Amino acid sequence: MLVGPLVVVLGLLGYLAAALATARVAYGMERARIIEVERDWHADEDPVERFREQGQSAATVAGFLYGLAWPLVVPAYFFYRCAVLVITLRPPATPYERDRRAERLDARIRELEASLGLGGRVPDENGPLS
Repeated sequence: MLVGPLVVVLGLLGYLAAALATARVAYGMERARIIEVERDWHADEDPVERFREQGQSAATVAGFLYGLAWPLVVPAYFFYRCAVLVITLRPPATPYERDRRAERLDARIRELEASLGLGGRVPDENGPLS
């Protein structure tokens, strides 16, 4: 009869431990984001000090809410990261990117020809370079 309440207590402790870990990670991510934004918006002030004065409570609340909803947040975050990886992995090159690559290759070929002393001469099909 003691097994039922023990399982419930252990399950609750596990949920709370995962919630605290998720809240800690979410707080850290939110803190880094806010400090980065503050650094860009207010270059003349210390961004960490502005975070402590104005953004810490918002980051704490966001972390707390993410922690409470960790059964949804953690899988959603991992799915999001995987989706970003798959979507942005290697998109097909645009015509502009292909043109830039061709220009870089042509410039590299000219550089190598110059270093070999070829001077852009094309070999004759019947013999050595003229």
